[in-house]
Formats: sequence, structure tokens, C-alpha cells
Amino acid sequence: MIQNYVKIAWRNLLKYKLFSFINILGLGLAIPSVLMGLIQIVNYYEYDNFHEDDDRIVRVITDEKQKDGSVINWASSPVPLGTYVREKFVGIDNATTIVRDFDWVLSNGLKTKNSHALYTDKSFFQVFKFPLEKGIYPLEPNTIVLTQETAQWFFKDSNPIGKSLEHSTYGSFRIVGVLKPFNQQKTQFRTDVMVSFASYLTRNNKPNDWSTLHAHTFLKLSKETTTDHLDKLLANTSVHINTLLKTSENKNLQFKAQFLSEISPAKEILENDPYVQDVRSISLNFAFQLIIILLASLNYINLTLARSMNRSREVGVRKVAGATKAQLVLQFLVDSVLISYLALGIGLFLLWVIKNQIHVSWLTWDIDHWGYLLLIFFGFNLILGLIAGAFPSLILSSFQPVKVLKGAISPASFGKIGFRKSLIIGQFTIALVYIFFMGHAFHQINYMANDNENYHRQDILNINLAGHQNKPLATDLSAIKEVQKIGYTSLTFGNMPTRSGIKKVKDEAENLAYYYAADHNFIENMGLNVVSGTNLIASDSEAPSPMIVVNQKAVEKLRLGSEQEAIGKLILLNDTVSATIIGVVANFCHYDYERKIEPMVFQYQPALFKVMCLKTSPVSDRKLVESTINELWNKHNPHQEMNASWLDTDMYERYYPYEDMRFSGMEGIVILVIAILGLIGILTYSLEKRTKEIGIRKVIGATAFEIVKLMSNDFIKLLAIATIISIPLGIAVAVFMNSFFIFNNGIGYLPMSLLLSVIIGVALGAVGYFSWKAAQTNPARTLKAE
Repeated sequence: MIQNYVKIAWRNLLKYKLFSFINILGLGLAIPSVLMGLIQIVNYYEYDNFHEDDDRIVRVITDEKQKDGSVINWASSPVPLGTYVREKFVGIDNATTIVRDFDWVLSNGLKTKNSHALYTDKSFFQVFKFPLEKGIYPLEPNTIVLTQETAQWFFKDSNPIGKSLEHSTYGSFRIVGVLKPFNQQKTQFRTDVMVSFASYLTRNNKPNDWSTLHAHTFLKLSKETTTDHLDKLLANTSVHINTLLKTSENKNLQFKAQFLSEISPAKEILENDPYVQDVRSISLNFAFQLIIILLASLNYINLTLARSMNRSREVGVRKVAGATKAQLVLQFLVDSVLISYLALGIGLFLLWVIKNQIHVSWLTWDIDHWGYLLLIFFGFNLILGLIAGAFPSLILSSFQPVKVLKGAISPASFGKIGFRKSLIIGQFTIALVYIFFMGHAFHQINYMANDNENYHRQDILNINLAGHQNKPLATDLSAIKEVQKIGYTSLTFGNMPTRSGIKKVKDEAENLAYYYAADHNFIENMGLNVVSGTNLIASDSEAPSPMIVVNQKAVEKLRLGSEQEAIGKLILLNDTVSATIIGVVANFCHYDYERKIEPMVFQYQPALFKVMCLKTSPVSDRKLVESTINELWNKHNPHQEMNASWLDTDMYERYYPYEDMRFSGMEGIVILVIAILGLIGILTYSLEKRTKEIGIRKVIGATAFEIVKLMSNDFIKLLAIATIISIPLGIAVAVFMNSFFIFNNGIGYLPMSLLLSVIIGVALGAVGYFSWKAAQTNPARTLKAE
């Protein structure tokens, strides 16, 4: 029986080729988004499954009961717990403690990376599988190992072992190793650098601090240890630790064991549980992926109901012949499921194209159980077909044979505007708002990637001095005709600099300010706007200058009055150095477009200069200029490779996520195409139903233009309504997005207008083309056929 249903479904696909094409293509374009969501969900269940004996690894989580009786559930635990377990527990093979730091900033003088750091002890590399490609693990204070990506970012193909990276607060860290590549998307231990735990203990010397839950403690159980035994040990530990806390803290801690396989996806939301998604968040994210396929499904529903008259006689005849409603429902469901599986073929092909052409950072293709995943794909498509076909099948199967055979049935519709027209408005509104969102995102990202207003990026070549003598080199570089001015700084803009304490008088509370050691030429090279006073005094001295330049925010923070009034006033740097303000520069974005404006200080301090900043004339062949400069570098520093980069290129690479933008743009195009396909389907159906009317109008003298205008008028109104609704929504989206950026380029009205013109132009083009095609039909042939 199912075979007959499939045959009938196939015949209907071939009979209504255009509708079948629109439905299959629309679903096929939408399916990859959902398949990628399913891949991500499967990945959440495969977190950290590449470690040896992972079934014996547990994480200690903490329930923190407050004085008022409330309980906070933590994924973390106190720092001393790992040491306590190693000393006191029986049945534990090993224990390791890690601490995460998400605000690390490392620099090699030229390039600075906002990094995620993981403090690890020796046991970490015994419990978890993160092998080295070269070097040793970090054990000594101020030693680190880099991931492959971080090593490539800073040093490209050169060997980083033995070199150092600077932290703006913690100083210099020596690189002792590089990890073998591992999939960052398949582990909760995502990081850019792994730092020796000794470094953490050196700066956080509180060995008995049981009240702060900063650490994550992992245990590797002995083969003989049972869960009940471990729970008892942790319960006893909780009692012991709570007796210590009673004297200083009004809270109780309850330690519990969570096996590694239970961490992701999380069944409950835990504090301090980075990179682990809970089931609720996964569901919400997947629901967002379903929006696209929902639009395609609504297309199917809309087109199926639109051509309900074409199949009404089939329904009537089959009911007269004895078919039950259940049999008719099953037939229409088979139609829908067949379309969904044909669309799955297109979707899988597009997924393969995405995998090979677009590399989005948030998705991993490294799935261990592809067989199960394919079963999930086919199961999802079956559900998709059943859901998409459920509503039309119930409507079509409910037709009464008498009314059908008399021709008294009209296409299904709801309300005054009609279900199908409402759907067209909804589809285009969603498409326009989503594409406006993409346009605004591109507007801001492009601004950040190419901004030359906050400070000059164009024609700036930065050279890492790496502690070398710079005066003889600078003399030779000045002779190059393309080099206009040479300045010096402790750090290039676009990176987080060190902080310095500033205040008016010694007894006053200290304010933090970003600190740059710089010279007169650097401020000029960067094109900073001096709103009051003067620039730093030009000097060749090796001694630091007691005169400084600050930004407007520093004047405001220190309550120094106006910018003019601040000139000549003394402030204290780091509570020791007295400095005189000789200039005030306008506030500008030197580091992060999302961060609030903070005080800044520029001081001539040659001992801290690490970067030579060359302002060049505009050059067409940068490689030639680099080659000339490199020859002079090798002359003065024969044993050290030159490390140089163009500032505008560095900033573009930092701020422009090319692959993510490609993928988002692709999704926007998919939504637009689905909406256009739905419009074409309904338009074609409407014109088919008005064939006789068109023929009569042509006979009585109507021109092709008049017929096109008449046929397209309703659809133009629908597009106008969608546009009127979407424009304020698009502006609201832009305002909301800009609220996250202190420095932004305003609302992108120009890209918004261009995108709107393209979308409406495509839609009107489709309406005009099919209306014009209908107007060209021969009335003699159409009226004879009628």
C-alpha cells in the first residue's frame, strides 16, 4: 500500500513541476542550517572523550549554601581542594587543579593577542591528554606553553621555544613548549596558552583560601573506587571544611562528584562552567536554526493550499470510491515526506560545500559517530515532512465530495487579507530584518577593520625592537625616501596596554589609567588630536620625562576642570612619580570598540620603548619597502630576524571575521531566496487562475503594460507592507547593536538602503517578469482552452 502512495506522490511531483521545484529547493536550502545545528548538538555529547580512562575522571562541583538559605551551584571548587584530596583521599590515582583566566593579554612587541589562559599543574597533563609537539610542560613560575594557533599567530613558522611574551600586568613569560593540534570545539579546556600553576600561586598566595571557588578540581579514580565511596569521602571533606569556614564565612560548602561524561551537555546550569552548554541553551540555539526551515515549511504549506483546487477533484473521486480520511491524510503525508527527502539530498550536498568552502569558528566537523548522526538526519527529515504535511493533509482530506465535484470549493484561506498573503508579508519582513541585521553588522565590522579616524592606521609600519639598539638603525631608516617620520612606543594601538595609577594628591584614592611610553613622533604618526596644550617634547635623552600628555577622560576623572585648566597641573603616577600635564588629546578608541572610555597617559620613557613606528608615504609596493628596511635591520642586527607588520593590515585581520561573515551572508541569501521562491509560487498560481481574465482583457484592448500593472498590483502592495514593517524594525536592530559599542559608525542607512533596494528590486523583478510573461499569452489560445 505504501508503494502505491509513493507512486502517486511521485506522479504529482512530475505533474506540478514548478511547485515541486520550489518546495524541494526551498527546503533544500534551509536544511543545512538545521543539520549544522544537529552536528553541534552531537558534538556537545562528545566533549572530552579523547582522554584515556575518561570513565574514571570526575570533576568536583560545589553547592554553596548562603546564610539566608539560598544555594548557588558551582562547577568550580576551592583552590586547596586538589592538594587536600591528594593527601587525604584513598582510592584516588591522581588529582589536578586548574584555574581559568579569560582576560589575559600577551604581546611580542608588535602583535598583541587577547588570550584565554589556563593555569595547569603537572598532574593535569597526566590526567588529560594534551601532548606536546615540541618542548616541555610549564612547571616553573612564569613559563607557558602555546597552542598551535597561538604560536602561529605570534611567530608564524619560526620556533617560539625560548622566546618570551609580555603580559601587561604579570610581566614576561618564557615559552617552553608548543602543544600538538587539538580540536578546541570538542573540549571544555579551550585555551590559547597553558601557564604553570606555580605562576598562579606566586601571585595569589592564599594556600588555605577555602571560601573562593576559583578552581576546577578533577580526580582520576582508582579502578576499585566506587561512586558511593567517593561521595562519602567528599561528604566528610565538606564537613571538615565547613568547620574551618564557620569562623570567617557565613556559608556552607557541599562537594559532589560529576563524571566527565556528565559535564556536557549540562543538565543543570552551574556557575563558572565555561564552554559547557546547558540543555535549555542548546534548545534555544537550535530553535533559532529552525527559523529558516520554518519559512521553507510555510512555503510548502502555502503552495499546497494554493493548489488545493487542483487536487480537490482527486479527493472527491477517491472519497466517492470509498477512501477514508485516514488514507487521504496518509497520501498527503507521503507527498510531503517524499519532498523532504529529496530536499535532504540537496541539503547534504550544500552541507558538503559549506564544510569544504566556509570554515566557521563555532562549528566542528570532527564527529566520532557519523553513523548515528546520519540516522538523526534522516529521522529529523521524516519529522519535518510529517509536520509540514500535517496541516495541508487535514485541510485537503476534509473536502466534501459533493461540493468538490460541483466546484464549490475555494482555496483555503484565513481572514480578510488571507493566509497566503499574510505569509508572504511575514516571510519578506523576516528576510528584510535579518538582512538588515547582517548589513548593520557588516557596517560596524567594516568600520572597526578599516577605521582611520580614531587614530591613523594607513602607511604605518611597526618594527619590534626586541631590546636592540635603535638609534643607528633609525639614522639609516631616515634616509629611505618612503620613510617620513620615526616614532617609538611601548605598545601599538589596538592592544591592551599596561595600567598606571593616577591621582592628584598622595592621600587621594587612586584611579587606573592606560599607560603608553611614547615619544613626540609617535603621537604625530597616530594623528591624535591635541585639544589643549602641546604634544610631548621632542627629545633624544635616555632619561624619562616628568611631562605627560593625557586624554580628556583623565582630566574628567581627576576633576582637573577644563582641558585648558588641566595644563600645567601636577599629578602622581603610581603613587611615586610627580608628572606635569603639558597636553590633552581628544578621547579616542585605542583598544576595544566595546569598552568604555578610560583615562590614558603618554610619557616619554625610552627604557620602555619596544616598537619603532614608521610613518611612510603611500606606497604601491609594500614588499619592496619591507625588503629595503629588512636589509638595514640585518646590517645592525645580523643575529635577529626582523619582526615587522603594517598596522592597517593587523587591525583588519583582527576585526574582520571573514569566514563568519561569509556564512552569515549565505544564511541571509538563503532566507531571501526562500521568500522569493514562495512569492514566485503564489504569483504563478494566481496568474494561472486568472488566465481567462487576462485573455478577455486583451481581446477588449488592454495593453501588456496595463495587464502587468493589474496582475502585479496586489503583490506590490504586499511587498510595500513588508517594507513598512521591516524598516523601523531594522533601525531598532541597529540601535540595539550600537548600544554594545562605545565607538560605532552610527546606523548604516546607506547599506540598509542598498540592501532594501536589491531585495525589493529582485522581488519586483520576479513579479514583473511573470506578470509580463502571462500578458504575452495568445488570448485566442487561452480562451479556446477555457
